[in-house]
Amino acid sequence: MIELQQKLLGDRRRNDAFYRALTKAITPGVSTVTDIGSGTGFLSFLARQLGARHCNLYEADEAILELSKNLARENKIEGLTFIQGYSDEIKNPQKTNIVVSETLGNFAYDEHIIEIMNDAHRFLISGGTMIPYRIEQFVAPVIAPRIYKELTVWDNIGYKLSWNIARKSALNNMYVYAISPRDVLAEPKSVDDCMLATKPSSTRRGRAEWKMKETTTVYGFALWWTAHLSKDVMFSTSPLNSSDGSGQKKSHWEQIYLPLERPLILAEKEKLLLEFESDTRYSTGVQVKWTTQSAREKQVMDTSKGMK
Repeated sequence: MIELQQKLLGDRRRNDAFYRALTKAITPGVSTVTDIGSGTGFLSFLARQLGARHCNLYEADEAILELSKNLARENKIEGLTFIQGYSDEIKNPQKTNIVVSETLGNFAYDEHIIEIMNDAHRFLISGGTMIPYRIEQFVAPVIAPRIYKELTVWDNIGYKLSWNIARKSALNNMYVYAISPRDVLAEPKSVDDCMLATKPSSTRRGRAEWKMKETTTVYGFALWWTAHLSKDVMFSTSPLNSSDGSGQKKSHWEQIYLPLERPLILAEKEKLLLEFESDTRYSTGVQVKWTTQSAREKQVMDTSKGMK
């Protein structure tokens, strides 16, 4: 857990984006804040520095919550209430002007931010502010073979043994990779636009389509997200931009790679269709399905059929 906190707090782009969003949301001496998954308490510490009247910090991990209390004492920050537990287990929570939660993973929903923020409406007064209030996911075809080759080592093991079952299981998974601009077709498409402020569904569908400008081999898809923290503060894990304009380098988050079972060779002007589905209900965990359709072939990949 402390290793994760180090990564988060060492990410200047992340820190600066949330600081700017809190600056715009907080009315000094008036605003109150609910901080869900508060970790070290960093966001609440910023909120108090910016003039928030009081912050309620919800954190399930007892050791991290104790660290947060000690850090508050070290920095002489008052006006904080620490609550151990998962926010959705809290009965009759105190309502505040602002709810903030940075429960985002490399795959936008793998820390259950949809479910957390849906429940967090109980903590928000009418007309209050939710940070983030929207998450948009983007996808682009991967046209470089390097990642695909890493995941298909099964083809070259040899010794007169077949590894087809293991190969198929391995490819029916999503993977975290640092994807570079040269790895992808430079035509990202929005595949999911999730408005957290309106209690979105945990089961989601999206689609994207490309028309090839030249003969192209596609090995899979790169997936990333943009979090809208306020109307003019966004934070993106896009591999296509080295910074968000602040001069800071890319964040600690990386991209998601969605493999294909077989590379697709697409002719000039041929269309490629991707249909994307995700299910992040607590009862399900995290399941993702991606269906790829070209003029000659259809491939269906599904993490429920994979083995991590």
